[in-house]
Amino acid sequence: MRKLWIINCENTVDIEGKQIPRLIAPGIFIPNSSNPIPFAKAKSILGQEYPFAIYNMRAENGINFHFEAFAILAGTIQENGTLFLLCPQWDNLENELDFDALRWNENHAIACPNFYRYFKQLVAKFGFEVRTDLPELPTASGQIPSKIYQLTQEQQNILQNLPLDPADIHLITAPRGRGKSTLAGLLATALFEQNKVLITARSYSALPSFWRSAEQKIPFFAPDNLIEQVKSKNISSNQWIFIDEAASLPLPILHTLCAYFEKVVLTTTTQNYEGTGRGFELKFPVMLDKPFKHWALSQPLRWSENDPLEHFINDLLLLNGDTVGVNCNSPLQSTDVANRRIHHKIEFYRLLANAHYKTTPTDLRRLFDGENQLLFSQQENEQLIGGIWAMQEGGLDEKLTQAIWLGERRPQGSLVAQYLCFQGNLPQACKLHSIRISRIAVLPEKQNQGVGKRLISLFILQNSVKKRPLDFISVSFGLTAPLYAFWQSCGFRLVQITPNKEASSGYQSAMMLYPVSEQGKLFAQQATQAFARDFALQPFFTEICEELQNFEQFRPLAAHNLDERDWKNLTAFAHGNRTFSAAYVSLKRLYLSDKARFSELDIFERKGQKISKMEVENYRKLVLQNLNNKSLK
Repeated sequence: MRKLWIINCENTVDIEGKQIPRLIAPGIFIPNSSNPIPFAKAKSILGQEYPFAIYNMRAENGINFHFEAFAILAGTIQENGTLFLLCPQWDNLENELDFDALRWNENHAIACPNFYRYFKQLVAKFGFEVRTDLPELPTASGQIPSKIYQLTQEQQNILQNLPLDPADIHLITAPRGRGKSTLAGLLATALFEQNKVLITARSYSALPSFWRSAEQKIPFFAPDNLIEQVKSKNISSNQWIFIDEAASLPLPILHTLCAYFEKVVLTTTTQNYEGTGRGFELKFPVMLDKPFKHWALSQPLRWSENDPLEHFINDLLLLNGDTVGVNCNSPLQSTDVANRRIHHKIEFYRLLANAHYKTTPTDLRRLFDGENQLLFSQQENEQLIGGIWAMQEGGLDEKLTQAIWLGERRPQGSLVAQYLCFQGNLPQACKLHSIRISRIAVLPEKQNQGVGKRLISLFILQNSVKKRPLDFISVSFGLTAPLYAFWQSCGFRLVQITPNKEASSGYQSAMMLYPVSEQGKLFAQQATQAFARDFALQPFFTEICEELQNFEQFRPLAAHNLDERDWKNLTAFAHGNRTFSAAYVSLKRLYLSDKARFSELDIFERKGQKISKMEVENYRKLVLQNLNNKSLK
């Protein structure tokens, strides 16, 4: 059985003869390495195995606990190995500043009492030892070898029967450490003997070493390249395609690949450190119109069944079915307000994880202790059936707002407000007080029953009557026809569409507003009119209308005359303070106002070509030369 030891230490400790200073930067220590691995690079050790490893969460003036890195490191510990957690001030952990919050709390380090109370309860539940000294560590030399495992019965069953199964699409899921990638590699190699086979994944570097070693036989295609090949039909559909860690790719890409290729094998980790597995299993099969079969692996290879460290990590990441750690039903804790608060956040996270397949451990940290957030939930028969996770935005002063509009500042937070200010040329968005709906979640079995719409209505009503200032409520989402229709039916107005597709969703993002105050209503009207005036001039206008067949109900104005907003935009662009994309529609109007005079702005006559940095600088000079031309105004 593998173990976790908490080392409650402040002083210098000795690791493999190397002195680690008291205030060293947080990081990961593995055998044969005298230098720490930064938490941000923890994925580099995925698939490795070590008899022990050290996770140093000590930081100057506080702590730094990177959730995903900790889980990844735990997954590398071999059977009977130990993970050491260097942790200062164990008894006062709830009050220590956690600098990991810089990633998820608008660049502010904060104490995280809810998370660390939960963490300590889990440590106590599993009986892991807390001590003040680091024991003598085994001496390791050379490369730590990975064990060669025999195939389990589950792996053998899939290897023998999947190629013979009549289903066109196969999904192989497994928790970490079950040999999923090894199995997929063996399958691909076996199929290659009589079939064409190719591999794709989020990136080549993300592929396990087994896949890289098979490259000479089986070609790898990056997803973007593969999609282009599919669209142009430059690649045969009569072959097997393997998609590694499929849940890390946007659903539209998966849908295209599954529809095109005759045989598809997707693998994904159900209990993923990135949090992309469980919701994926719910959302992916329903979008298919081909015969589908789900295969699963459950037996661990790297450690024994019922391993305490694995169960601890699963409980910590809330990957198990039942709420753990916080027993809100016990008489001792039923009146404990702090524990009941934690319990509610746990249940809320489970709801999010079932409704969104991109819910991550970082979301859990933010949900536990993040600032400026609002949770709104609906229950039925004492069960949480729906919830809204929202963030407070805006309320920025004139100086900061102007700096954001000029592109000089990009403070953390206020995502929609800042986007509308800078990209939408609407500075008032940052000054007004708003609430951004980050997530709305409804239990899968309660969806399509009006629960989400009622949830939105109640949320708007509750926040409209509160004493804190509120001008409008915003939402940003991957633009699809059903989602647009839903938010429109809730009374939200479309005010912006992003030029580029989001990597996580595969869709362009739409931003919509619901006005609350009189100022908010005036702003929503201005923002709606500005968007209608600009939208038909955007380079992605035709694409949006083609992809969303019901979008013709929206009638943009496509006004070609330059107004005061355009001239402010052009002036800031000419002086180097606004980007080309932020000034795009204003520049296009300038070009259309006199094509002969502004013939150098020929980018607007080109299709599919990107503008170079040199062209942007030339455009700045051209606009600057014509700013005082009264005949243009």
